[in-house]
Amino acid sequence: MGHLTPKDSYSNISDISLDYLINDVGIKGLIFDFDGTLRRNRIVSINTLNFLKEAKNRGLKLSILSNNPYVNKTILKTINISVTKKFACKPLKKPFLDMAKTMKLMPEQIAVIGNNRISDIWGANRANMYSIYIQNLNSHRFKKKIEDRLKDLGIKKIK
Repeated sequence: MGHLTPKDSYSNISDISLDYLINDVGIKGLIFDFDGTLRRNRIVSINTLNFLKEAKNRGLKLSILSNNPYVNKTILKTINISVTKKFACKPLKKPFLDMAKTMKLMPEQIAVIGNNRISDIWGANRANMYSIYIQNLNSHRFKKKIEDRLKDLGIKKIK
């Protein structure tokens, strides 16, 4: 189960401390999952765009690794990330290591930011990269999981 445990967890990308990643962890590049991480509910938020801009201004290399073969080109232009790998076959280790080569960085210098513990976090951990889990607390799936657990405990409704 340890391979599914991220190094850090946040509710939003914009909550991530770039100072911490750069100065304390030694991160020089970020690999993002696309759907559900960069793009939520079919949009890229202003806070996420500002985070990406700040990361670039701080000298970090940015890329996208997605299992989705249909990453929207218009959105890619908007977020200004040119290094992408679609239909990546995550959580295989190879696509993560291939992206590290493309970015000309060692795996230990890269943080992977994603919303799926299996494809993103497990893949990042297997490739010896720093894993960051984005927990979408507003998602229907998350709310349903909480409701189901409460029902298991005998709690039928919360006011």
